[in-house]
Amino acid sequence: MREAHFWLLQLVTGLVLIVLLGLHMIVIHLETILGFLGLGAGGAVAYASVMERAASSPWTWFYIIFLALALYHGLYGLRTIILELTLSRTASTVVTVLLVIVGIAAFSFGTYVTWQAYAG
Repeated sequence: MREAHFWLLQLVTGLVLIVLLGLHMIVIHLETILGFLGLGAGGAVAYASVMERAASSPWTWFYIIFLALALYHGLYGLRTIILELTLSRTASTVVTVLLVIVGIAAFSFGTYVTWQAYAG
C-alpha cells in the first residue's frame, strides 16, 4: 500500500509540474503571448527584468517548489525504472537510499543557488 501512495504522488507532481512549467514558459519565454494579452513582461530575459524578479520572494519560492517537485518526480521515476530490473531486496534498498541521498544533495544545492540568485 505504501508504494501506491508514492506512485500517486508521482502522478500529482507530474500534473503540478505541467502547470508550473506552463506558467514559467509563458512568463519567461513567451513575451509575445503576454504582449498579445496586454500584460507585456518588458523583456523577461533582459537584465533589468531578471533583477526585478530576483528581488521578488514569490519567484524564489516558485523555483524552490518547482525544484522539489521535479526532483521527486524524476528520481522516483528513475527508481521505478531501475527496480523493474527485478533486483534483490538489498539491491532495491541500496538504489532507494542512493537516490534519496542524490535528491537531498541536489535539493540542498539547488535551493542554495536559487536563494543566492533570487533572494541573496
